[in-house]
Amino acid sequence: MNKKVLASLAIISVLAVALFILTRERGADLPRIEPWSGETEEIVIKRPGETVRLFREDGAWFIGEAKYPADPKAVAGLEEKMKNLSLSDLISEREHYERFDLGDDRAVEISVRAGGKEVRRVYLGKKSSTYRHTYVRLAGRPAVYLAEGALADEFTKPLDDLRNREIFSAAGSDIASIEIRYGASSVTLERKDAPAAEKSAKDGDASKEDRWGCRPCAGAVDEARIGQIAGSFAPFSAAAFPAIERKTLGHARCTVRVRTREKNIELAFYSKMGDNRYLCTSSETPYVFAVDAWKAERYFVTPKDLKEKK
Repeated sequence: MNKKVLASLAIISVLAVALFILTRERGADLPRIEPWSGETEEIVIKRPGETVRLFREDGAWFIGEAKYPADPKAVAGLEEKMKNLSLSDLISEREHYERFDLGDDRAVEISVRAGGKEVRRVYLGKKSSTYRHTYVRLAGRPAVYLAEGALADEFTKPLDDLRNREIFSAAGSDIASIEIRYGASSVTLERKDAPAAEKSAKDGDASKEDRWGCRPCAGAVDEARIGQIAGSFAPFSAAAFPAIERKTLGHARCTVRVRTREKNIELAFYSKMGDNRYLCTSSETPYVFAVDAWKAERYFVTPKDLKEKK
């Protein structure tokens, strides 16, 4: 057998061994991850420089020691990602953690409790080159796997994205009056009953039933604009939650009192921030929040602004 044949056989042997190793690693049996049963009680996210604890209490989700109300949809999304975690490949059986951002200084650690015990602990690294998978490792296993989905994006969202941004919700049909104080001006919008003939109209135009009066407006009023104000509270949501204490806000630029069938709701708008948002407070939350300028400025009106345009 000549040297060329021997060399070819040697190369084929090396390739076969390499293929075997690669196939054994990447096509090996993957750990079976079963969804847990029972109600999820806690999700803890430990990421570089920050630990976020989500916990359930009396059927609602909260965040951390401050007990911020959490966005139930956002929490449900995180819960679903962990509950139905799906591994697609074995990448390495050795501890090559730094290559995949799975070292102690870069990994995002997720732990979940349900039924009074820990049911999941996973470490998230960087996304794959396709951005559709994430490098992960499981508690108690040294191997690195690929998991379905861009999990790192989901579990490294800013804290604000996990908070419940809905401050309150009051449908226009439930509002009896809206009192707005803007600067030295004051205006009160009051719901009026529609004539019976309009209430029974077959065209079903609900706007005919939502008639509003305005004090101290003189003459006809712009009911479309008033209707927009009345319909802007279902829901009324924050854009962000800046770390500012109420006592530092000073005097309100505009206040709004919404009287519904059940209670009175107070809103106050303060200074405008550099990101084109106004600081705001409400009787429905102890926290200062921010709303977009276009949303806040719809309430900056005087009786003259609400007169019917001709």
